[in-house]
Parts: sequence; structure tokens; C-alpha cells
Amino acid sequence: MNVNNIEQLTQLKFKKIENSWVGKINDFYISIDDEKENKLIIKLNFISSNRGKLFEFLENEKEADHIESYSINKNQLEIVYKETVEVQLDSFLNEIVSLCGEIEAKCVCTNCEQTQDLSFYTNQKVYSLLCSNCGGRLLNQVEVDNSRRNNYLAGFFASLLGALIGSVAWIAIGALGFFASIAGFAISFCAFKGYELAKGKLSRTGIILNIITILIGFIFAQYAVLFIGFRKEFPEMNLRDFITLTPIIFSDMEILKSLIGDFLLGILFIVLGTFRTIKENFIKAKENKNLQIERVDFSE
Repeated sequence: MNVNNIEQLTQLKFKKIENSWVGKINDFYISIDDEKENKLIIKLNFISSNRGKLFEFLENEKEADHIESYSINKNQLEIVYKETVEVQLDSFLNEIVSLCGEIEAKCVCTNCEQTQDLSFYTNQKVYSLLCSNCGGRLLNQVEVDNSRRNNYLAGFFASLLGALIGSVAWIAIGALGFFASIAGFAISFCAFKGYELAKGKLSRTGIILNIITILIGFIFAQYAVLFIGFRKEFPEMNLRDFITLTPIIFSDMEILKSLIGDFLLGILFIVLGTFRTIKENFIKAKENKNLQIERVDFSE
């Protein structure tokens, strides 16, 4: 966004949230996302029984090459505004607001379509236009989540169960003599899902516990694949016999040498399959730490 437009939005008392600006002109709440080079995404969530006049204006602006496009999805109007045009951004916004007044439009909550007592709510990264009821429930939920103690024990066992369930995919593919990162993803996904279902809070400690259960799930899967391989060579061998012979198998250097290649390849694929999931959850944990939601105040 160029300096001139930033100054105009500041004068209109818009507030900056990450790469976006949110503000209020008269009774209309407007957000502007600065996501494209020399282009701004202007959004307005409203209801009106007569949108024709507004759309006529936007069509004229499009023909004049002042805007690139516009669209409406349910109640949300989205306009791609070109920063390079001669028309000033504040004049364009005021014209939109004036037309909305003429067609008796009203801004609505993005959650329940309530038209009274609206405001933007934000965690300083994302924002949403909500009524006081929806915003209040959001604030209360965040407060409850922040104050809730983390049950690491239940989360660990639920994550472990999930990892073992997810390891079925690894065992099935490994039994055919193949490795696939999607099987590693299945283990990590089920582990984190189990942790979530047990109401485990997403924290750094929680993620470390999930990494441990993912490793356990991987080792279990590799062990099961090894058992299947031995069963193919010795059909009369049952699981009990295999467990009994395990210390002997892993003490034989020749057998270990034959297994080390598959084990290292398995580690490679488990890393490939789980890295993205673990990384995304680390980011979420950082964002969720002491998460605060606030109502944007435009009176300053």
C-alpha cells in the first residue's frame, strides 16, 4: 500500500492488523487487505434489498479501469481496487458508503447476520466483524481456553492410541515392501487428532509428547512389518514366537545389517511425512500461547 493511501486510512481512523486495515465510516464497517501488488481487496459485509445502484456504480468504475473486479458472496462484497488510479482511496470509500446509505444497506455480523452493535474483533493477526453476542462468546471461549489446565497425561495416551491407529497405514504399505510419506502423515495426523480429542492444549510440551508418540507409532509399525516379513519366510511362526525371538534377532549382527537400510529409509519417510504436520502445529502453539482477542476501538 502506498504512503498516500496509508495517510488517508490513518485520517479515517482505520486500524492496521497485519497486512490489513479495518475501519468504520458512518455506520459501515470496511476492511482492506493489502495482499496484491498495487491492488487492495476492499470488503464490506452488508444486506440490502436493492443492490442495483451500487453494482451500477461498480460497473462504471470497472469500465473506467479504477477497479479490476468485484464480486459478492452471500453478504460479502469484495472489490479489487487499483492503487495506481487517479481516484483517491478515501473518496472511493466515501462514495461506496454514500451509495450504501442510499440503498438502505446495513452491515451484518459475519456469524449470525445481526445488524446491531457490531465491531471488528481481532487477535492482531486476523479479524472478523461480529455482533456483541458473537464477540462476547468468542471472548469468553478464549478466556476459558487460556485458563484451562492442560491434561498432558490423558493427551499423551490419546495421542499414543492415535499414532498406533495411524500406523496401520504404514504396516499395510510396508507389508508390500514399500515406503510412503503419506503413511508417516497418517501416523502424525492421528496422533495429533487423538491429542486434540482428549482436550490436550496445543503447547510446546504437548507437541513434544506428540513427537514421542509418533516415534513409538513408527517403531511399532516397523516391528509389525518385520514380523510380517518373518512370517513370509517362516509361516509356522506366530506372534508369541516372534516376540520371544526378538532379543536374539536384534543381537545377530548379520540380521541387523540387513535391517539397517530399511530402518534408515523408514526414518527418512517418517520425517518427510510428519515434518509439515509438526511444523504447522508448532506455529499454532506459538500463536495460541496467551491468545488475546480484543474489540477494535475506532474512537481514538
